[in-house]
This record gives sequence, C-alpha cells and structure tokens, in this order.
Amino acid sequence: MRHTCVLFIAATALLAAPRAARADGYIAPALGVTFGNPSAQGRANFVFDLGWLPRREPLGVELDVTYAPSFFGNAGPYGENNVTTFMGNVIFAGGSERRFGRRGGSSMRPYLSGGLGVMHETVTTSNAANKLSNNDLGVNAGIGVMGVTRRNIGIRVDLRYFRDLTDHTAGNTTNIDFGAFHFWRGSIGVMLGF
Repeated sequence: MRHTCVLFIAATALLAAPRAARADGYIAPALGVTFGNPSAQGRANFVFDLGWLPRREPLGVELDVTYAPSFFGNAGPYGENNVTTFMGNVIFAGGSERRFGRRGGSSMRPYLSGGLGVMHETVTTSNAANKLSNNDLGVNAGIGVMGVTRRNIGIRVDLRYFRDLTDHTAGNTTNIDFGAFHFWRGSIGVMLGF
C-alpha cells in the first residue's frame, strides 16, 4: 500500500517535470467539517494542501492532508478518536485567464481533483486501554474554486469525498474492494502562492 502511494506521486511528478519552469506552487491551510457518515456528525477538521498548478496550464498535482480529531465521538481525550488522510491528487483547473476585481488583478479557477493515498482511523473503545487503528488505501475526489489576487494570496473553497478501498470482511481474498468507511469534507481556507 505504501509503495503504491509513493509510485503514484513519483509518476505524477515525472509527468509534470518538463513544465516546471512555468509552475506556481501553493500552500492552503483550511478549516473543514466532515459529514455524510453517521460517526462524523459535522465535527470540525483541519486541512493542509501543498500543490503545484501552472498559471496557464490546466493540470497540476497536490498533496491533501486532513486531520479530523474526535471523528468517532468525544470519548477519551481530544483527538483520541480520529481520522487522518494523506492523498496524492491530480488537479484539473479551468479559468486561468478569467479575471475579476476592480482592476482585473485577481483570477478565479474552478477545479476538479482526485487521487489516492492512505486513510488512518483510530478508535478508542469505552475501555480507554483498548485502541483500534487501521491504515487503509483510500481514494478521494473533489470539486472547488480558488480565487487568487495578483499578490498570490487568496481563498480556496473545496468539497471532497473520501472512501477506503480495503474490505475488512472475512473471506475477501483480494483485500481490495470499496470498503464501508467513507465521508464528505467541506473546507474553506487561505491560499498562499510561491
């Protein structure tokens, strides 16, 4: 599983390397909320994106990290029941030449994004000494919009779906299947270009 993620990220970087001279990097810390899973119940999460998306090209890559403390409830100390995701994504963005603002100095780029990575779930049972933990291969797909000023500062709004690919039921001989664990994440944050 770990090797698959490394190979995916390396292959994506190699495909993007010839255009590195025109690339724009960004970091985007954000706050989000999880929903669409009975355990999530709209609790807050923390999001960090590190990406590369050329101004005049539609394709880029990004690393999307989510930390959702107390995802499975508030039993135990803060963050004892959590979900952490690390996803390597390909991003397809439009609107690179569309401008807005008083002097046309800002750009708005809607985008689609998706990829695969690792989903780590930790659950503490009612007896705090019993902690269950899984590292599963997962996928994600998202849609959103980035608004960036001429000074490379902006905002990013994102809606994303996560699902694990590991079936933990007995009798599964391939161990690759759409598992039962999934959730949605909505987030908004600041974008800083470099």
